Amino acid sequence: MSTFTDCPGREKLAYPADYLQPFASLHRTFGYDAYLRTMERHLAEAQSRSGDNIGNVALKAPVYDWGYTGRFGDEINWGDGIILTPWLLYETYGDTRTMARYYPRMQAFLNYIRTRKAGAGANACIVDAVLADWIAAEDTSGRITGTWAYYQIADRMEKMAELIGRDGDATEYRNLAATIKQAFNDAFYNHSMGRYTSEGDQGTAGATQAAQALALDEGLVPEGERERVLDALVELVKGYQPFGGGPHFSGGTIGLAPIVRALMDGGRDDVLWDVLQEDTRPGYGFFMAPTTANPGGLTTIPENWDIRASKNHMILLQIEEWFHSGLAGIRQARGSAGYRKLVIDPRVVGDLTHVEGAYQTPQGKVASEWTLSNGTFRLEVEVPPNTTAEVRVPTRGGRPQTVSDGAKFERVDRDRAVFSIGSGTYVFTA
Repeated sequence: MSTFTDCPGREKLAYPADYLQPFASLHRTFGYDAYLRTMERHLAEAQSRSGDNIGNVALKAPVYDWGYTGRFGDEINWGDGIILTPWLLYETYGDTRTMARYYPRMQAFLNYIRTRKAGAGANACIVDAVLADWIAAEDTSGRITGTWAYYQIADRMEKMAELIGRDGDATEYRNLAATIKQAFNDAFYNHSMGRYTSEGDQGTAGATQAAQALALDEGLVPEGERERVLDALVELVKGYQPFGGGPHFSGGTIGLAPIVRALMDGGRDDVLWDVLQEDTRPGYGFFMAPTTANPGGLTTIPENWDIRASKNHMILLQIEEWFHSGLAGIRQARGSAGYRKLVIDPRVVGDLTHVEGAYQTPQGKVASEWTLSNGTFRLEVEVPPNTTAEVRVPTRGGRPQTVSDGAKFERVDRDRAVFSIGSGTYVFTA
């Protein structure tokens, strides 16, 4: 399976939104290092080099059908694939060669975005991106997601410029990202409500799940306001009951992964667990198991929550990211690249008594398995060579009963005992 698509004649192409927004789920099942390098070449080949579209990236790449009327489309959350693809190659596989090779093409896209809004001039901070149905049914303005994407590409360009020694560019893009972050909060944060709306302090419209999650996941929320915004996200997930049941997610391709990550990072795994239990339409519970509404279950995840569209896209599969990084607890440490620094942070939730998971990193296999029986929690961890890990053992505030040799106790962090370990196999019980 080389691409995920329902239309081999039309969509067997590098649609950035289809692949990059759910990438944190995709790369846990498929090896994407070679595929991403090919995707970046296709995106660069599909970039305008002339006219008033210089730097813009086609909606589909490689472009072989110029009769396609929406070939460019001014879609920041698709065109930004030309910047996000090299970043994901670095973050996931440690590759800096691709970003160095395509750096001028990445700059051209960012320059196009900086000047594309008519009358705004250079460095316009609010981008009214055309998002169609790719974010969420209740967010029709696209302003929040456009500005979020603008911040994201400025931030990633700053980091990549620094990595390849373009220090002057890094400073410029760092300042640009800071300006966009301020503009994002000035435009969209409603201080009295403690949540993001499409009108900021001026109104309540557009206070969607995706709006809160995008800000939380990207670190855009002002200092001291994260708990309020997280509470707003939880309220919106629990309160969304389009078919009488809940809680439900409402985010689409762009918003869904940040919703899942924001809840996990905020310690609200209970909400993610509850979403899986629903027996109504739409929802993950409805998709993944036989239910009252759909006794036969489904074998693949549909493109839309109402299951009327493609069942061969990966668009709604972001919950799988939580299975790996939350339930099994396997994820990369912040600031690491190529999975050389790991965090093993399993979440005990619901009535689960056994979780087992593994991931093939560039350094080798990392694995986590835990059981809960008669009040005893047992965690076994395998860490590959040339890798270190922080292990967070659920202990309800105490220290584990037994710990393998070589595990160094670091601290107690709320209900977790935190250890540092090197490569090898370790067992913890609590």
